[in-house]
Amino acid sequence: MDSIVTALIGCLFLLLGLVWGAALNWFAGSVTEQGGIQLRSPACMKCSAKRQPKYLIPLLGYFVAGGRCPGCGEAISVRVPVVEAVTGILFAALYLKYGLSWALVVLLIYSTVLIILFITDFEHFMLPNVVTYPALLLAALVALAVTPAHYTLPWALYFGGSGFISIFNNFLLCALAGGVCGALLLLLVVVLSKGGMGMGDVLLAGLLGLMVGFPLVFIALFLSILAGGIVAAALLISGRKKRKEMLPFGPFLCLGGMVTLLWGKELLGWYLGLM
Repeated sequence: MDSIVTALIGCLFLLLGLVWGAALNWFAGSVTEQGGIQLRSPACMKCSAKRQPKYLIPLLGYFVAGGRCPGCGEAISVRVPVVEAVTGILFAALYLKYGLSWALVVLLIYSTVLIILFITDFEHFMLPNVVTYPALLLAALVALAVTPAHYTLPWALYFGGSGFISIFNNFLLCALAGGVCGALLLLLVVVLSKGGMGMGDVLLAGLLGLMVGFPLVFIALFLSILAGGIVAAALLISGRKKRKEMLPFGPFLCLGGMVTLLWGKELLGWYLGLM
C-alpha cells in the first residue's frame, strides 16, 4: 500500500512539474536583453499571435500545434517541451528521493532557479541579476534558518567527530564556506580566461556553494567542468563550434548543481571509496 501511495504522489509531482515547466518557459521568455523581467502573455515571437489555451497544455500543446505557430507557421523552440518534460521528471525525482518535507520545498525552489538560469544563459548568454540576487539571499536565509533549528538538510554533508572539522556540522558555516570557495574558484577562472567567463558565472558558483555547502561545492564544480569539457569537445569535433566561439558555462553550472543536490553525497562517497 505504501508503494502505491508513493507512486501516486510521484505522479502528482510529475504533473505538477509539467505545469510548472510551462510556467518557467513563459517566465524565462519574459527576461529582456537588459536582464530585466517584462511579463507578457504567451505569444509567437514572430507574429505576436497569442497562444490559444489548447496550445498551452504542457507537452501536448506543442505536439497538437505540430511544433509550429498556428498563425504564421514559425517553428516553436524545442526548448518548450524539453523544459516541461525535464521539470516534471525532476520534481518527481526530488519527491522520490527526499519525500514530503520542508527540504523538498526548498529543493523545488532551488531547481526552479537553476532551470531559469539554465535557459537564459543557454539562449541569451545571460544570468540575470533579477533572478540570481534573490536566489543568493534565499539560500543564505535557508542556511541561517536551519542552523539554530538543528534541522538536518538531507543533501548536505555533516562531518561528525570532534576537533576543528566539527565546525562544519554547522550548516551556516558549511554554506558560507561553500559559497566563498565556489565564487573564488570561478573568479580565478575568469581572471585566467581573460573574458572567457563573466561575473554572472562567479555569482552562480557562489550560489551553488550556498545551496550544497562545503565540500560538495567541489563536486558541483567538477561535474560542471567535466560536462562543459565533454560538450565543448564534441562541438569542436563535429564542427558545430569553432575554437574561439563562446560557449555559455552557466548551463553546466546549473546541471552540476542539480546533480549534486540529488546525488552529491553518493558521488563523494563513491570517489573516496576509490582512493
